This record gives sequence, C-alpha cells and structure tokens, in this order.
Amino acid sequence: MKVCFISPLGYGLYRPDSGYAFGGAEVQFYLLATILAADPAFEVAVLTTVQDDPGIERYGLVTVVKRQGWNRLARGSLRGYVSAFLDMRRALREIDADVYLHAMAGVEVGAYALICRLLRRRFVYVVVSSADLCEPNGLVQGPLAWLYPLGLRMADAIVCQTREHLDALRDRYGRRGVLIRAGHYLVPSAHQERTTVLWVGRLHSLKQPGMFLALAERLPQERCVLVMMRDDAHDDLLRSVRDRAAGLPNVTIHENVPLREVGRFFEQAKLFVNTSTYEGFPNTFVQAALQGVPILSWRVDPDDVLTRQGIGVCAQGSFDRLVASAQQLCAAKDLRAEFGRRAVEYAGEYHDLKRSAAELKALVRSLTGQPRREGAQ
Repeated sequence: MKVCFISPLGYGLYRPDSGYAFGGAEVQFYLLATILAADPAFEVAVLTTVQDDPGIERYGLVTVVKRQGWNRLARGSLRGYVSAFLDMRRALREIDADVYLHAMAGVEVGAYALICRLLRRRFVYVVVSSADLCEPNGLVQGPLAWLYPLGLRMADAIVCQTREHLDALRDRYGRRGVLIRAGHYLVPSAHQERTTVLWVGRLHSLKQPGMFLALAERLPQERCVLVMMRDDAHDDLLRSVRDRAAGLPNVTIHENVPLREVGRFFEQAKLFVNTSTYEGFPNTFVQAALQGVPILSWRVDPDDVLTRQGIGVCAQGSFDRLVASAQQLCAAKDLRAEFGRRAVEYAGEYHDLKRSAAELKALVRSLTGQPRREGAQ
C-alpha cells in the first residue's frame, strides 16, 4: 500500500539545514511517515512545498516530493487557485498513492478531497487544532472558505487526537471521527538535575511567547529557556521577543533547533510552560511527559488531561494563576516529582508512536480493503 502525507510546511524536518519552519502537525506526519516506511507493507511519500527548485529526494525509506506553489497561491486570484488545483491534481496523480493524508484547516482540504475523488483514491483529514472545528468554516476566510467544510464532508475518514475533537466533529459536521493520539518514540527519562523553566514552540502570535517572557520577569530566580522555531511571516514578533528577552538576565533563547535536539531541553527542565491561545494536542505535552516534566498551561488542557491524569496544572486563562502555579511548582520539588512520575506513566500508556502507527495502519487497510497481515503491528 502506498500512503502519501501532504505536508506543505514539512520540508524542514527532512532537511534541517534548509531553514524551513515547521509546526506540530508537520512533526506528527514526519514521525508517522518514518515509522510507516519501516514496514515493508507500506510505501511512503511526503508531498511538501518549497520556494526553490521542485524535485524528488529520498530520506531513509521516505520519498519526499518537493512542489513549488506558494507564489501562485499568494496572488489570491481565482485563476491562481485553478492553476494550483490542476497542478496539485497532476502531482497526486504522479505520486499515485492509495491514501492521502492532510492536516490543518484551509481551502485546500476541499481541493484535496475533490482531487482524490476524481482519482478514485482515499482522502484522510487529520484534525490538529481546536480551531479546525470552530464555526464558521474552521476560521478559514475568503471567498473559497466553503471548500473547507466541503472537504470535511467528502473526506473518507477524519482523524482526531482528542475526544473533545471527536465530539465537536460529530456535533458541528455530523461526522464520526477516528481517535489516533499524537505519538512519539518512547525514550527513557533522563536522570539529571532539572534546572530550567522551559517554553518550546513555533513563533506565532497564538503561541504567545511574550506571555512566557512576562512570566520569566516574575520568576527572577529561575533560569527560563525559550526554544522557538522562527517563521518568516512573523519577523515583527521575532524582533519583539528578542528585544524583550535581551533585557531579562534569566532568559535564554534558542532558535530553529532541529527536532532531534529538542529532547535535551526537556531533559534539563523542571517545568514546561504552554501559553497558547488554543492547540490540538501539543507535541510538547508528550515530549514533556516522556521526560517526567510537569506541565503548566495558561489555557490549553485537551480532554482535561493535565488535571484528570495529574500531570500538570491549567491556569484557566488567568495570568495571575499562571504565575502563582509556576512559583509553587518551582519551589516544591516533591510535588514536581509526583507530577513527573504520573506523566511518564501516562505518556507510555497513551502516546507510544508504535501504537499510533498501528492505529493508522488499521485505518488505511480499512479504507483500501486490504486485509491485516499475519503478525502485523
């Protein structure tokens, strides 16, 4: 079976030296593509978008198809969209996968669903943010915004990472989703002194890195580390964060850290902080849990996992509560240890990448009518 992950912003994961930014949705596709490709029953391609020369590259067992398309879509004209649609149809026809997967809301969801229907191939949409299921149209704007809900209704399957998203999908779009949680490779928790308060994320206004810096001001005795993926679309925010951090002696910034190196920051952290306005299920929650790092979130608590599993604290959108909780957790080593112990257990039970991959394989087989191989995982 041939599976293609449509990951326009994913190229930087395969070529870390390229400087291309990526986010959590791209990380999940990268991890799933890598582990699926290791199974001889699957052939895996990733369709990504670049600004330079298109082409085909191999990274391990994964085929990465580079497509050039940003300039055409940036014009926003109907002619540009039609041209992009025809170009995408050619690309998907040449890849010739049995199943195509795409994450993140946009007009392209409807286009991909239509193309797959024309090619008689299966299309799977993956919900990666609470915003994807907001009304109207998952926050997608413009005259072609109606293509997004059309894509949701035409998709052969919709994958959700949380039960909250399953409920919203059913209530707002009348669709039944498939639960496949965010997965990561299980790694042993590091046994070393934990000394930092950590923030990790893509540089975007909805991630609110400025709130983390405001928190750092209230924690002058703590070493605060901000690991951020730069995004060319937010240069003003980047300059603002750099300038503000320069005035805080307890803050260190690390930019564009390759995915394979991010783990060491979690190994050194005694507390992980999330300040996002909204998320899906953050990869950083899994990465923190795997290393036994308590999670402190300003607002995001998917499926009430922090409180229900006892692995962290949610400030319910209150900055004062965020500060107070951070001060309490930083001062209480035993409390952090208890949160951390439960976090490791939780990550191992629910977020093993092997389990997520097995569930995705089962979905692909059900869509294509392929039987499960004897002994397959």
